[in-house]
Amino acid sequence: MKKGYVAMVLHSHMPYIRHPEMKDALEERWLFEAMSECYIPLIQVYDGLLRDNIKFKITMSITPPLMAMLQDEYLNKRYLEYLNKSIELSEKELVRTKDNQELNKVAHFYNDRFNGLKETYKDYDYNLMNAFKKFDKLGCLEVITCSATHALLPLITINPEAVKAQLATGVQSYIDTMGHAPNGIWLPECAYTYALDPVLKEVGIKYFISESKAVLYASPRPRYGTAAPIATPNGICTFGRDMDSSYQVWSDFFGYPGEYNYREFYRDIGYELPMDYIGPYINVDGIRLDTGIKYYRITGSTENKEYYNRDAAIGKVWEHATHFAGSRHDQINGLSEHMDKPPIILCPYDTELYGHWWFEGPDFINAFIRKTAEDWTSYEMITPSEYLAKYPMVQCCSPSPSSWGENSDYSVWLNTSNHWIYRDLHRCEEKMVRLANTYTNPSDIQRRALNQAARELMLAESSDWPFIIKNNTTVQYAVKRINTHLDRFNRIYDDITKNTIEPKLLNKLESLDNIFPNINYKIYMR
Repeated sequence: MKKGYVAMVLHSHMPYIRHPEMKDALEERWLFEAMSECYIPLIQVYDGLLRDNIKFKITMSITPPLMAMLQDEYLNKRYLEYLNKSIELSEKELVRTKDNQELNKVAHFYNDRFNGLKETYKDYDYNLMNAFKKFDKLGCLEVITCSATHALLPLITINPEAVKAQLATGVQSYIDTMGHAPNGIWLPECAYTYALDPVLKEVGIKYFISESKAVLYASPRPRYGTAAPIATPNGICTFGRDMDSSYQVWSDFFGYPGEYNYREFYRDIGYELPMDYIGPYINVDGIRLDTGIKYYRITGSTENKEYYNRDAAIGKVWEHATHFAGSRHDQINGLSEHMDKPPIILCPYDTELYGHWWFEGPDFINAFIRKTAEDWTSYEMITPSEYLAKYPMVQCCSPSPSSWGENSDYSVWLNTSNHWIYRDLHRCEEKMVRLANTYTNPSDIQRRALNQAARELMLAESSDWPFIIKNNTTVQYAVKRINTHLDRFNRIYDDITKNTIEPKLLNKLESLDNIFPNINYKIYMR
């Protein structure tokens, strides 16, 4: 008899990194790597489970920028080129490594893998949203939404219209793609504050995912901690992250991805082979990049890495999946003794962990679902929507403001490295509200310009940019993106207010930043 439930929630997000104006944008590879390492492998896992009649339920947020990019004709064409190059390189590697039996075995694995990715991509008509919509329709996958451009919402509440625009546009974008309204939302960075509650209700959201402290520190104190959802004063439910299951995956010290038999992330032939050989498969400007072909396993805390052994890695996957399933089994057994309804363990993760940082991650999800389907487990998988449908009586509490960032607060996105962003953002938000309230009956070209101004503002609000700046990674790119979108916004604002809109410039901006084709600037009206 099943005593409780496990809800695995994967947060799938990429910033809007579409650059048709550039010959070979480095940042577009972020998307292509995620497609090859995370999204297509997960699709292959789901298809394999369906073929084997394995019952499963899983939840994925797919943010509006990612949805838009996965359906974008230009990016899908570029990805196919990227995939063909990967296959070509893997074929060359079969020849280059032929005299080393151990290495050549890994080369064959990559060649088979890349060809399999292309076959799956073709099966879904070169549009991965076709796959996710299929699984959603079949009921084994619940797709939830996010704010329009993954803005850190508590940091823009000074302009409530900006918060509503982010949430309403995110919901509408979801409907445009999925064909129905979302029940749930992944608040960007799981960042919650009290001001979001009435807006979530207004846009029709039934539940959101939150950091554990949002629930554990709620008022009044929740009876069941994170083992059951709570409801805000407006009736929006939230599911708090379970920390036990989180540590087993995320922990730097004992998390599964650190297993010595798993693939080493930091050793890629794009950095190691001679330029005259690897040149055609990296950036056109000769910048060395990951190719996805990595021959070594983690081995240990040493620079002397041993070759990757796929069979040994998959053996560890099943060992870890069995341990994870057993831990949830024991956890459910313990919790159910003290609850008057079945507990739910919420396991939220970044999708990009599974396949990109942890190469065997999709295999782990596959193995975990298959172990869960065995008779010995005391739980079954469920989506948050289904849990609420089964158990609609939820304790009312006020969740604590929090995020899943460092210190569980907003300091990753607001600190001395990036605080300069918000002054300019807030000024543009105020201008956008002014435009929406002034131009209530615009001409066609004014309407287009107003909508484009809204797009540029939302793209500037993305939480990715302050995150990158704080972590000191591709800082120059993040700063450029913020300033570019704000400059474009201010140019459009001036052109609208001075009645000097240039059709040629507007056409160009609509082509470059073409997200949200059905956006309506009036969402900013006060």
